[in-house]
Amino acid sequence: MNTLRMVDPRDSIRVSTIDDGFVGKVLQPYYEHSRYLKHASFQQTDSLEPQSLIMNGEFAIPESCYIDDTGHFNAVEYNICFNQICYVHMAHCIKNALIPELSDDYDMDTFYEKQLPNVLIAKLASSYQSQLNAKHFYGTYGINAIKKTSKCTFIKTYCHFHDDGDGRSTGEVTLAVLAP
Repeated sequence: MNTLRMVDPRDSIRVSTIDDGFVGKVLQPYYEHSRYLKHASFQQTDSLEPQSLIMNGEFAIPESCYIDDTGHFNAVEYNICFNQICYVHMAHCIKNALIPELSDDYDMDTFYEKQLPNVLIAKLASSYQSQLNAKHFYGTYGINAIKKTSKCTFIKTYCHFHDDGDGRSTGEVTLAVLAP
């Protein structure tokens, strides 16, 4: 699956900061000490394609929510951080009706009610090119493809993390979003 996006030079890129209160509301199901996504911004081109909708985030894991400090970012933390940036991206897109395959079934009330039981990870693959500093790092989340069926919307996504040094992690995740 190709995760590099070519931007048409004729398209303008708009970046907007996601309100921290909105991020907090979306991450409300998480215990306070495991809310690793601290700030988010949304990037969109003039294209109406879902591939042009990108979420960037700033993360910090002061201490692991499940294990003694390993000193680096690991697969469990990848999954938690992926979930958080994915949920914020999805909520923002539903709120602004940017992805018809989701907006047809979900409004914000339905999203908040169904975000945990109806957003499933069908497949996750992550890799770690070099140790990433979990105390402060960044992530980028985007969509590769969407396919809607009568009962489910499948979303193939990518999510990459990096720190201020050489730390790098990449991954691809297929979501199954059940119809409410």
